[in-house]
Amino acid sequence: MRSLLRQFVYLVVDGRRPGTFDLHRINMSRFFRSPLMGTTLVEARLPRPKMTFYAPSSEDNISSLQFLLLDRNKLLATDQMGHAAIYDAGMNALRTAPPLSRPKYSPISVAVGHKHYVLDCSGDKDNCFEALVYEGGETSCGVYHDWRYHSLPSTPYRPGDIDAYAVVGGSDVWVSTEAEGTYSFNTVRGAWSKKGEWSLPFCGLAEYVPEYKLWFGISKKEDRNLFCAFDLAAATSRRRCTAPVPRNVWQDLLPRKGWLPVTSSLVHLGSGRFCIARFFYDEEQIEAQADDDPWKMFAVFAAVEVRPCGEAGKGLEMVRYRSECYSLRDGSLNQWVL
Repeated sequence: MRSLLRQFVYLVVDGRRPGTFDLHRINMSRFFRSPLMGTTLVEARLPRPKMTFYAPSSEDNISSLQFLLLDRNKLLATDQMGHAAIYDAGMNALRTAPPLSRPKYSPISVAVGHKHYVLDCSGDKDNCFEALVYEGGETSCGVYHDWRYHSLPSTPYRPGDIDAYAVVGGSDVWVSTEAEGTYSFNTVRGAWSKKGEWSLPFCGLAEYVPEYKLWFGISKKEDRNLFCAFDLAAATSRRRCTAPVPRNVWQDLLPRKGWLPVTSSLVHLGSGRFCIARFFYDEEQIEAQADDDPWKMFAVFAAVEVRPCGEAGKGLEMVRYRSECYSLRDGSLNQWVL
């Protein structure tokens, strides 16, 4: 059965005022109207912000927000104190949410069943691992349903930035660091185990596509940040778990001359369709600016589809659709693609 298509992708970037963040909702369905014969990149404007968030200031003037996706239309925003709120883009409504057990400074979240597993990428050992679950609970006023956090066993590896992660086998959350290798958390047993000394060969989240029984992600910087397919299940089926290697590699975008890559994100929209978001600085513009001028950042959102090809449809090909380039506000440093 083919998975349902997701219509919107959310981009959160720095707002006009310090400490504010604008949420833009990008309709990806219009990107897939017709395949492209070439690599045309369309200059476009971001849609108006759907919502603006601002973080509470602190005595040392450090304020921050982090954003996670709960489902297709709901986003969780948390501040540096662990306070949280949920924004429903479909209803354009905001509601309070229970605070995190501890603040997280660079959180990631993956969904396994009806639970969202939240872990800090920043390498701070003291930031606990927890699951966010929508469930019923009893109060003096009766039973009511709400989001609740459940503490989970801490990660067994030494503090280090998480470079890559994925859900494997429907129940295991894999996380990888360059220094410590790859670990797996089994959500059924509630226990960690080590998969190997190797690190996963992609950056950020790799998305599983059930139609092809493969994971899709962005290769690491040394591998040119290309769009790739991986078979993580095959890596675990061998007697000795070994590092997965890319099965397919595609170039979804030819950057313009002088563009310096900053970061990339991948969102699976369903049925083998993806949004690939890439962020760049312009080298020529940087060289022409004064040292204290803020740098200009560009965001490119590209729509691609993976289809069967070759004999008996056993191969895979990537089909390019529309790509749009957005000019972000001068000095923009933060971005989330959800």
